[in-house]
Amino acid sequence: MTLKKLLLLGLVTTLPAILTACSGEDQTVSEATISEATISEASVAAVDSTPGLSDGAYALISVDVTEDGEVSSYLRDQMKIYTQDRFMFAFYNDLTDKVDAGTGYTNWVDGVLVETPIANQDGPLEDLSFDLTITPTEVGFTQSLKGMMYGERSVNMVEQWKTLSTETTVFDGLWKLDSRTSEGDQWGDFMEMKLIGGGHFIFFQSMVVEGESIKHFGFGSFRIDEAGHVVETGITSSFDGPMGVEYKLNMELIDDNHMTQSFELNGATVTQTYVRI
Repeated sequence: MTLKKLLLLGLVTTLPAILTACSGEDQTVSEATISEATISEASVAAVDSTPGLSDGAYALISVDVTEDGEVSSYLRDQMKIYTQDRFMFAFYNDLTDKVDAGTGYTNWVDGVLVETPIANQDGPLEDLSFDLTITPTEVGFTQSLKGMMYGERSVNMVEQWKTLSTETTVFDGLWKLDSRTSEGDQWGDFMEMKLIGGGHFIFFQSMVVEGESIKHFGFGSFRIDEAGHVVETGITSSFDGPMGVEYKLNMELIDDNHMTQSFELNGATVTQTYVRI
């Protein structure tokens, strides 16, 4: 991944552990069908968060940063999803050489989008909020943030985003990992947040492997095929390995606020359950 990235300090940004399957090792993901009733619910139309900005998935085009009157432009491979008054972003920050991701709630106040982060790649967040000016464009929207502080530094940022999709599925929403079982690894303190919406997904996760704290992220497209299988196709992740590969998941809604998914990893079945946030 050759990217120029701007450190956003966790600013308002699975293939679950399934993107681990992109690590270069041979993996097998089992298939599961979804009930006809579940599929029928997936046809619900996308809901606008506000006129000019629909719930959906967006890809970053560019970032312009103004500091002391000087403007610098940056490019990075980043996705952002807005759905059901939730947001998530994720990217790999080459300047810091680490994962940069975040998620939380959104609401509109006098035409200004307020993002309230609740977690990033390092864990839970409290007492943060960002006021964003959103301006619709022909391809998506422009997001402006003034007075972003980096210690004693203050910068203004303008981000250009393009719309990827506003499609919906019954799995849309913000999900927090509730439990994980696997006979194939000994990972400790496993945490994951995943947002599904706009025909795409984003996740970020952390774990302890052999005493070392590891953080990962990934995003890609999300759909239900004609046979009723959940299909995730990786676009970008912090895992090594090929992107653009389709994975069919065993994914099921337990009820409105709980979801489970399972897959094969190193010959062992991994099962993860999530609670809606």
